[in-house]
Amino acid sequence: MFSLPKSVYEYISKQNRNLPLVGLITFGFPKIFVRSIYQRNKNRDLWNGKKACFTLSFDCDYPEDVIALPDIVKMMSKYSYKASFAAVGHWVEKYPKEHESVLNGGHELMNHTYSHPDNELINPGRKFKDISREEKMEEITRCHDICKNLLGYEPIGLRIPHFKNLFTDEIYGILKELNYKYSSSTWLTNTTTAGLPFIEKHGIAEFPLSTCPKHPFTVFDTWHSLNAERLSHKLLHRGPESYVDLFRTLIEYGKKTGSYINIYIDPLDVPNIPQFEEMLSILDDDELEVVTYEEYMNREMHFEHVE
Repeated sequence: MFSLPKSVYEYISKQNRNLPLVGLITFGFPKIFVRSIYQRNKNRDLWNGKKACFTLSFDCDYPEDVIALPDIVKMMSKYSYKASFAAVGHWVEKYPKEHESVLNGGHELMNHTYSHPDNELINPGRKFKDISREEKMEEITRCHDICKNLLGYEPIGLRIPHFKNLFTDEIYGILKELNYKYSSSTWLTNTTTAGLPFIEKHGIAEFPLSTCPKHPFTVFDTWHSLNAERLSHKLLHRGPESYVDLFRTLIEYGKKTGSYINIYIDPLDVPNIPQFEEMLSILDDDELEVVTYEEYMNREMHFEHVE
């Protein structure tokens, strides 16, 4: 397998809205393309002798997500590794006990803003990218204060709502001002580090999310596998079995190339994935370094540096 040349990779990373190019790669050679990016990490031995590093996270955007949390924590209790949960402040207020179950299980909470702008239930039509810097700051600090006051917990990282075209580099300066340590708000094909976590110019660590092996310009999540109405998603894969197969594919890519794999799941979809516990068991692997974002930071693991 060849490694995608740096110049080509850097060019493509700026073409996420170039629909002809996106379509050509997606319908022509998506898996080859994704694997060729990860191949850039080959032979670097980044993970203390293990073959790959992996982070599992969950986005708790809706009440159904939050209600599912205690069951997920219970299913994960048989494993030693932990996960990161992106918490929306509004739902922390409404469901403190469910979020407490995450912390009691030894997992990490990250800030996912107070109202998840453009959430159709609590903040419809207000896109995170388009609100002012002051409003972004308020969304983050309000969620932080709620976690601190209700849960006795202070997040050190943020995930912006919705990723994709709502991402803006402005977030890093805001996080620096708030003394946050990291973000996980962008994705493999929007960055140039072959999926590796990096330190950007403000000193904030960014953990890029893995993209779908069949949709290289789409974050790999349960929504687009189980719920999306887009024709390309229906044609290329659909359903829990296909989702779990692609999960396995990403693990395989990580091991064969020595890469970092970073995925998130919507908790409300877990009951619709019969193989979810099988996924958890796949991660219980001596060849994988499975860590939360905070654990990655605390262990002073590998970061690329991006100006």
